[in-house]
Amino acid sequence: MITSRINLDQQHSVVLHSYHYQNSSLIVNFFLKNHGKVSAIAKGVNTKKSGGNHSVLLQPFQSTIVSLTGKQELLILKNIEATDIHWQLSGKALYCAYYINELLLRLLPSYSDCSDIFILYNKVMTILASGLEYFEAPLRFFELKLLEFLGYGLNLEFDCESDASINRDKNYYYVLYSGASENKPMASQYLVISGQSLLDLAHNQLSNPQSLQQSKQLLKWALAEHLGHQPLKSREIFKQLYS
Repeated sequence: MITSRINLDQQHSVVLHSYHYQNSSLIVNFFLKNHGKVSAIAKGVNTKKSGGNHSVLLQPFQSTIVSLTGKQELLILKNIEATDIHWQLSGKALYCAYYINELLLRLLPSYSDCSDIFILYNKVMTILASGLEYFEAPLRFFELKLLEFLGYGLNLEFDCESDASINRDKNYYYVLYSGASENKPMASQYLVISGQSLLDLAHNQLSNPQSLQQSKQLLKWALAEHLGHQPLKSREIFKQLYS
């Protein structure tokens, strides 16, 4: 089977992950605005001759313009340029950013238009880099929108059995792939969650501590269904440092 050559020129991208390849090269996982997750070899960037300029741009969280060519499985980096976007990340914000990148590495499709998630990624990274401590809510919103983009959106505003609007003053049983119901389900796995938490998550208004905590539990459960059994490294490191 012959695979046609791909040319992707002047693509808006961010670097999700990179690692050494052979003696002087890197393999880089890019997130391209219009093509999703794409892997490429950056040849000769770790040599003295390169001056290290390109290797800096090939580290995670770098906003770049790239040109790539080659076969679909692994492209070759032709050119890379910095944009005027620079995120200075440290402390908890840095580990939250690693968490987002790891989610995208595991779940983002390759060669697919991901412009909505790309725009949201840039917004969340800007929040993380702002120095504000309150970034739990933007993380939850990113998780929710990523699930929706992947086709696994959550039913948050209607009772899955009666179709009645969720009442913020009631508690519900939530079952994945079905939704919330006032009736205790036959399913062995469910989450008890307040109507207020469901509606607050649906409307991206997570200032209430209970809504924030219950939304975190729900989204962690929903994402785990698609991440498989391998734990997220970023989450484990965050627990060790900030437990």
